[in-house]
Amino acid sequence: YLFGSTGRNSFLIRNPGKKFNDKQHISSATEVKLLFARELQNVQRNKKATAARFIFTTFLSLLVGVIFLGVGGKDPSDPVNFNGQFGSLLIILMMSMFGTAMPSLLAFPEERPVFIREYSTNHYSVSTYFISRLCIEAIITAMQIMIGILISYHLVDLQMNFFLFFSIMYTLAMTSTALAVLLGCAVEDPKMATEFLPLLFVPQMLFAGFFIATHIIPGWLRWAQYLCSLTFAVRLSILAEFSNCADETPLPGVENLCKRALMSNQANKDDVWWYWLVLCALFIVFRLSALFLLKKKASKFF
Repeated sequence: YLFGSTGRNSFLIRNPGKKFNDKQHISSATEVKLLFARELQNVQRNKKATAARFIFTTFLSLLVGVIFLGVGGKDPSDPVNFNGQFGSLLIILMMSMFGTAMPSLLAFPEERPVFIREYSTNHYSVSTYFISRLCIEAIITAMQIMIGILISYHLVDLQMNFFLFFSIMYTLAMTSTALAVLLGCAVEDPKMATEFLPLLFVPQMLFAGFFIATHIIPGWLRWAQYLCSLTFAVRLSILAEFSNCADETPLPGVENLCKRALMSNQANKDDVWWYWLVLCALFIVFRLSALFLLKKKASKFF
């Protein structure tokens, strides 16, 4: 078990035979390094949970890929084909959001006793603990997303650029984990954290533009879409997937379904930079809010 950095035990482990000095300063970089090493050890020790996370991702990606096999390469002018294309895209995005947010939501309540004990003995600061957690989450999330889209992207036969799709999925996943961490820091009991799952997922689906067009939602509630990362990930994805067919001239009497999908979801090519900006801003705001909340709760505890 690795300790933080500024505690007596950590110093004695790294400097056997030397006298511990309470006033000795340890850099934040050293704290992050040691905490990150401990997080890696925890991942290695908890092999079953880590393996289950990747196994479920692989299984669900294969299931979605087989169900929507090759639908991305079919003619989008056919309503049946287009519904399959749009549906597969949304399902893949939702899988990336749900599969990565759940572990992050439960992590902080489960580790709260250890964190409180070590923080009270001045082992490390809240910021360095938070950064180390972010680093390990970013790595595992990237691996999980890559495995998922390597399977689903090719089986569904999506037409957008692979690396663009990975960027959208990864940004969505990291923003979703940021919100999950914020909710996780707000509660103390892991069981209570599970009660927040509907709050984390249901609004995302309602504002995604699949069940109802966002412009139909009452104006006094429409602002909430700017707190839902899935909304902007969907817009980026359908722009990347359906922009080419939206520019095509349909046959007489045939509606351009791609163009209708872009319009109903208010997806505009000129606003792509804005969608990316909102996703990044949500990630930063959720993470900083979680850091502030965790620090406040840790200080209040004592």
